[in-house]
Amino acid sequence: SEFRNPETGTHIERMARYAQIIAEALGLGYERAEEIYRAAPMHDVGKLGIPDAILMKPGPLGPEESRVMRLHPVIGYDILKGSSSPLIELGAEIALSHHERWDGGGYPYGLKGEAIPLSGRIVAVADVYDALTTRRCYKSPWTAAAAQAALQENKGVHFDPRCVDALLSRWAEVAEVQLLLPDPPLTSAFPGGDA
Repeated sequence: SEFRNPETGTHIERMARYAQIIAEALGLGYERAEEIYRAAPMHDVGKLGIPDAILMKPGPLGPEESRVMRLHPVIGYDILKGSSSPLIELGAEIALSHHERWDGGGYPYGLKGEAIPLSGRIVAVADVYDALTTRRCYKSPWTAAAAQAALQENKGVHFDPRCVDALLSRWAEVAEVQLLLPDPPLTSAFPGGDA
């Protein structure tokens, strides 16, 4: 399902930290994990090209709205690609690939398994974990245990099993991120507010 709130700064910071934790747990090294942390916040930049009526819709999207929403990875890639900055290039890769699924059922290209860039596989787990455990205008937050179970259930289906195991292996760090970066009160997160 789509998690399409106008994302809070804390959501972006949390998911970037989770991505960094996964990268470190996979043994990618401090520098690469830091690059993933810095590039992960660019994952949804393509939502700039999606009409507010779709982005802010509180209920489920219709087929045409879903089709438009599914353009955001390609739009994000088009915004970021061709940069001389390796960090922006990594952001472009993440933007394009973070909705692909391990089983090939994702979008925009239906890439499968190792064909999906590792950065995108890492951010997919980080982004969905944060979306599940966060309150949204149309859903209550899931408990950490329920979100863990959902990740486990989707290992080898939606997610790269190694990326799920990596996040779960650093559970104390994940819990600390949640504690240190809570969401602002709901009232300030609505469109038209100052947040």
